[in-house]
Amino acid sequence: MKQMLHTWMASKEVAEKLDLHVRTLRNWLDLFVPTSQRQKNPQGHYLISTDGFTLLQEAKKRKDSGNSSLKEIQRDMLEEGILPVEILDNEVAANGETQVSGSKALPSQPLTNALREVEITVQDTLLQFQKEISQLSTLPQLQASILEKIAEIEEKQEALRLEMRRVTFEMDLMHQRLTRRKQRSNRYESRWSLNPFRWFTRSNNHSVISE
Repeated sequence: MKQMLHTWMASKEVAEKLDLHVRTLRNWLDLFVPTSQRQKNPQGHYLISTDGFTLLQEAKKRKDSGNSSLKEIQRDMLEEGILPVEILDNEVAANGETQVSGSKALPSQPLTNALREVEITVQDTLLQFQKEISQLSTLPQLQASILEKIAEIEEKQEALRLEMRRVTFEMDLMHQRLTRRKQRSNRYESRWSLNPFRWFTRSNNHSVISE
């Protein structure tokens, strides 16, 4: 038990140490922490290993020291061998959380990917904004006002996440309905093709028309 306490850190603690919002941290996990270095507790909150926390620290340091996007930082850390290649599987898994598996998810895949790119771009902008605001310590009132705006942006980001899930669900439901309709149509055509009197019936109809 002690080993677990020393090995794993709660997402809230990690977010505080990195000066990130908890919702922002969730997307950082997909970009910088392999699934083997994080897990969910029964309450649905993430636990991050010390190795995973080290990777997040490195990503945060690079973000604070330059203007690179999160995607660019991820690519650099991959090229330098700091991040394992398996990290690329995280994004696939993250998209899968809002979709059903298999071919049913295909209609919503492009939309999900596009919304996720927008979400990451919003985070990049938000972090850059926070970095600039932190330099305005001589203007505390302005800083407080802008921080309120940042909180609003984060709320909209969460709303975007929920909307993405709703749209994905509706598209998947539509796909299921179309699939069932096609299956019913195929069964009807199959029964008609197996009817031994179909040609006789057509012949009689033709005779009646001719008369």
